[in-house]
Amino acid sequence: MEPNNIIDDDQVSVSEMFNPPFSEPSLEIYRDSHYIRTSYGVTSYQLFEPELQSNGTLRPRLIKNLSERKYHKKPLKMVVLFHGIVIWSFIFHRYVQTLIENDFTVLLFDFYGRGKSEAPMDQMYTLDLFLSQALDLLDNLKVDSVYCIGYSMGGAVASHFASTHPQRLIKLILLGPAIAPVINMPFAAKLITWPIIGKFVFSLFGSQGLVNKLERERLSTDISDPDSIDRRVVDDLVTKIKWQIVEKPNYLNSFHSTLCNIPFQSGIAHLLSNIPKSLPIYVILGTKDNIINYQNSVNFLKQHLSFARVDSLECGHAFTLESPEQSVNLIIQYLLEPL
Repeated sequence: MEPNNIIDDDQVSVSEMFNPPFSEPSLEIYRDSHYIRTSYGVTSYQLFEPELQSNGTLRPRLIKNLSERKYHKKPLKMVVLFHGIVIWSFIFHRYVQTLIENDFTVLLFDFYGRGKSEAPMDQMYTLDLFLSQALDLLDNLKVDSVYCIGYSMGGAVASHFASTHPQRLIKLILLGPAIAPVINMPFAAKLITWPIIGKFVFSLFGSQGLVNKLERERLSTDISDPDSIDRRVVDDLVTKIKWQIVEKPNYLNSFHSTLCNIPFQSGIAHLLSNIPKSLPIYVILGTKDNIINYQNSVNFLKQHLSFARVDSLECGHAFTLESPEQSVNLIIQYLLEPL
């Protein structure tokens, strides 16, 4: 793809698609984004470089492309992060400062159908689609190789990246990755993936059902100890997700298609066998994770990704909400290890 696919800021209308709600305190720290035309729609992204302050510290500076870099320490160390099925890339904002302090350039983007990226109508939302979006973005920014961090569903996309383009990865880090078969998937989630009847059921109850579940549970399935999290932060998350469900064009179709076309129930062992053993891989699991079962994941990794290093934190599925400092410190330690 050519560099002119990056969209000028004045060409992006501040519509509902590009303007999710915000209230403080929030996991969202950096609100400005850039936009690029990728193969199947507009992609929202944030590219941060280290900026040296007068006191000698480094802070993130948002840039549109690498030609705008002012921090020219060699070599360029680029980290790209893949988010999960619902909450978009701001989920990683608590990691950005620490990555920047360690001389990494950070690339975040919203998968199709999530956050501030478009939700193409006539596409199957597969691992291939999300990976093609990531590759489009990297190619447009002229980035050859990266460190990749994949969380939850993003871990499945990152694993697919490793199985198909390992030469473009320096190291791979997976946080609570959705790569093993999900053993406790609710019946309702299974039902809506059934051929014909699933689409019908989802069309009847999808929007209101998702909102009701969100307001009732307030992400308690993701968080091992909800009382330990600032209620106002959860309020902001709930409001953002509700906006996505109710107001984001074509979100419901993209969400349903993702559930149907990514093999959460069966896992992706068939892809992992293609990952070269020479690729450094680090997996961090939550011992209290109610989404990605800890013991099931450990057993799966021993069988299908035995050369990966596996570590754990005493938290649920929401790593950046429950254990941001602990998880990013583990990440930094691994990233800085010599190859």
